[in-house]
Amino acid sequence: MHQVQLITACEGPLALNDLALELCRDFLPPDGAAFFTQMSGYDDYLADLAPKPGHRPGDALKLILPFLKSAGLTNDRLAEFSRQHLRLMPGAEAAYRFLHSLNFPLFALSAGFCPFAQAVAAKLGFVPERLSCTELDLDRYELPEAEAGELRRFLGEIAAAPAIAWPSEAKTLADLAPEVQDAVGLMERIFGDKIPHMDIGRICQEVTVMSGPEKIRALEDGLAQTGLNLTDAMYVGDSRTDAAVLEKVRAGGGVALAFNGDRRALKAAEVIVVADTAWPVALLVAVFLEWGKEGVVELAQSTRPGGSKYLAIPEAMIEPIMMGLQGGKTFNLYHPGTSRREEVIRDSEAMRRGLRGEESAGLG
Repeated sequence: MHQVQLITACEGPLALNDLALELCRDFLPPDGAAFFTQMSGYDDYLADLAPKPGHRPGDALKLILPFLKSAGLTNDRLAEFSRQHLRLMPGAEAAYRFLHSLNFPLFALSAGFCPFAQAVAAKLGFVPERLSCTELDLDRYELPEAEAGELRRFLGEIAAAPAIAWPSEAKTLADLAPEVQDAVGLMERIFGDKIPHMDIGRICQEVTVMSGPEKIRALEDGLAQTGLNLTDAMYVGDSRTDAAVLEKVRAGGGVALAFNGDRRALKAAEVIVVADTAWPVALLVAVFLEWGKEGVVELAQSTRPGGSKYLAIPEAMIEPIMMGLQGGKTFNLYHPGTSRREEVIRDSEAMRRGLRGEESAGLG
């Protein structure tokens, strides 16, 4: 049996929440959902179309913090909200109970705020020392009332602005529609000129979102703890904040698995799962334990037309895995070399929408 280490993203593979969206929707009514959607579009713009020094995918999570602070969000309220609104991936509790019983190291990495990641980890049996997430202490920041009023005005302007979106062929700001250019200009004024000069602005400077570079460091730290190597690692991710880690694991000889991933995660992965239950991860871990990476890739490739190979796993593993898989209706396994790539992307994104909802499925 091979030595393996499973490292999984939190939101997506383990939980169905988009906590940042949910916080904005519930704490910043009536415009909170529209506000966060616009923030996510601005995040994509800075990451893809007009890279800004120091900005990384996922940094929208810290840019929303002054607004949430102005709405009265505290450490205790964030922790309570996380526990009350937690929605796990179907089958996750049983699947991870089974995986923990196999006595190999499991780690979780989350771009989300730690109170939410900790709620997920507690439900699924991850030890706190093997969880990495975005550290946040809301209570140490003061917000003058004058700034709170100004933030409320900014929020209304952001939510009312045209959506920040662009055609795939766009390369620069000049390629965007005039109204979208105006919306980007509004965001630049608010987040480039206004908020950095506020007292509360330092929260955006001091909070570090666990995005690609931080997740890679956490991956490396976890492997150092266990003495294992990248070749022993299976990383499960679903979004753009996982893409760099998937690429790192793939290049290092481990298993890079996109689970109901977006386009960016699918591009970086070596194995693709589209499923409505968490149990396919358990199956692929069992194959990884028995047959190494070659077995996982072979299984994924066997789903191509004409593929018919079979990989055996121990009988003690077969029954719980098969029973778990029967709890879902969909389990599609792909190798990125498939000729049906665009179909696979549509399949994966449709599953994301079905499980997580239209609002959050397209957000990174």
